[in-house]
Amino acid sequence: MNRDVDRPIWKGQRPWFEIWFAVVLDAHRRRALWIRESLFVPRTGEPRATVWAAWFDADASPVRRAAKRFIPLASPVSVDSETALVEIDGARLGRGGATGQVSGLAWDATWSGGRQLAPEVPSWLPATTHTRPIVHDAEATALVTLDGAAPIAITGRAIAMHLWGKKRVPTLHWIWSPWTGDGSLEVSAVSLQNHFSMGLASLRLDGPAPFAGRPGTAAHPHGLITATVAGPRRLVHARAWAEPQAMVGYAYRDTDDRDLMIAQSDVGSAHYEAFARTAPGVMWKPIEERRAEGGVAVEIHQRTPLPGVAYLPWDGTTLPAPEKVADPPRTDELEWPPVSAIVALGLTYADHVRETGQKIDASTPIMTFTKHLRSLVRGEVGTPVPTTAALRATIDELDPGLGTHLAERLAYFPAIMDYEGELALIALGPIDAERLAAGEPQPFGMAACNDLTSRFVQVLGEDTERQLDYWAAAKSFKRFLPAASRVWAPDGGIAQIPELEIEVKVNGELRQRASTKLLIYKLPAIVRAAAAELGRPLMRGDVIITGTPAGVGLRLNKIKRKVAGLVKDRVRKAELLVSTYAGSAALLRPGDVIEVDAGRAGRVRSRLVI
Repeated sequence: MNRDVDRPIWKGQRPWFEIWFAVVLDAHRRRALWIRESLFVPRTGEPRATVWAAWFDADASPVRRAAKRFIPLASPVSVDSETALVEIDGARLGRGGATGQVSGLAWDATWSGGRQLAPEVPSWLPATTHTRPIVHDAEATALVTLDGAAPIAITGRAIAMHLWGKKRVPTLHWIWSPWTGDGSLEVSAVSLQNHFSMGLASLRLDGPAPFAGRPGTAAHPHGLITATVAGPRRLVHARAWAEPQAMVGYAYRDTDDRDLMIAQSDVGSAHYEAFARTAPGVMWKPIEERRAEGGVAVEIHQRTPLPGVAYLPWDGTTLPAPEKVADPPRTDELEWPPVSAIVALGLTYADHVRETGQKIDASTPIMTFTKHLRSLVRGEVGTPVPTTAALRATIDELDPGLGTHLAERLAYFPAIMDYEGELALIALGPIDAERLAAGEPQPFGMAACNDLTSRFVQVLGEDTERQLDYWAAAKSFKRFLPAASRVWAPDGGIAQIPELEIEVKVNGELRQRASTKLLIYKLPAIVRAAAAELGRPLMRGDVIITGTPAGVGLRLNKIKRKVAGLVKDRVRKAELLVSTYAGSAALLRPGDVIEVDAGRAGRVRSRLVI
């Protein structure tokens, strides 16, 4: 194809848009540069050229900054330079680099090498939008100057593209992760609809073990993109995410005078996992997992803005100042006391008991176990998904040698994460169980929490005498108990658990909703069980996790429960669970955001990270 198609194509036609953009990711994965030069020619009205730029630094506050400037566009753009493809008011972008500046941000970047890619849609075909790669996975260096200070040097990878046409695609999902293990991952999906439907999508992993496919993709709140390639013998899940405060938003006017809301970050993270089977209908086997913490580009185009993302207005030149919205202080909220012990209860809600196929009533002894203190984290903090090494160490501590047997059958260990929205009871002073049983209030506070679980570890304890030891281990990894930042403390304490509604959302989708009135056990019974687990009366700083209602991710119908119950080989049981997880849309994966709301007992948001 003629390389001149990389230069400006606009010859005065209306409507028209044309964009050149480049991304330079730092190899240290904590900083990145994004630049764009664009021509915009609406059906009616004044054309304009714009120079855009954004800088990302995960160790700075704020993490991102962005600005743009406008240049009147009176006639078609021509570029006489041999090295530049486009030049707008001194800002240049070419096949070998880019230079320019906007308010408070200047750049001088160079790149070379990389891979040659063909466009998905050839330029000679009629289409509303065309894209053409300029460089991809090129070696790059850049000097970035902020507010006239000493230049910041970054070295890493670059990508640059040219886009043009009569109308923008309203829906786009894009992931670029050049350091996904030993390969480069890219996911791209576009649709002419206001949601992804009948579009064009591709997933490509390059490197020693390449893979390519046509995925189903989705963009979720909280800056998450998911992509799945499902074939008869291969199943691949790829995803990337960035926190809203690490994203830059742009209101981009389309040629039909409607705005597109573009949210983008270049300090995101990515996760890739693949499963295979020998024939349709047999079990899925895990074959590889790849993680990329930082150094990932994530971009979401849609008509509506993403929650929590600050958008640079179409006619604005800088990001608006963030709105500071704080909940009014409440007199019945306290700081958490120093935590001394965490007791967890199992199977305490009637609907969850039915969900598991068991029969329990108030006369059944309460299942109790203790969680490690490292599991508790207060407020909005990410929860790391355990690696294969961490899972194996935990399993071998419970049963030396079991991890070795599992490793002989499984290429890696998926953690198989699940959520459990719960109410935590926090002892704010000594608890007198006898007085509580007589109806006298005791000094308890309450807080929403999420009792995260590695089902992979938990299932290995089924049908063993140490089942609860495995439950405790499955729930005791670092930051596996995110909880509300403050404690709701009713004046005078409580004699019974108040009626509260607990809601759990995963990526904005409602998964659990139940009232505490569905608890099988009353507060005095819960306190007696917790004290028996600890071997002493409850004291200030003791925490009781009261159990979860129905709606968890791991749900098996009667037939699957019966089949699972017949399997006694623990390694085989783990293999069956992994196969279920491979095709599950309910169990959690890295990047997912879980929100637990318990009304007056507060709320907590947590993301699974790597």
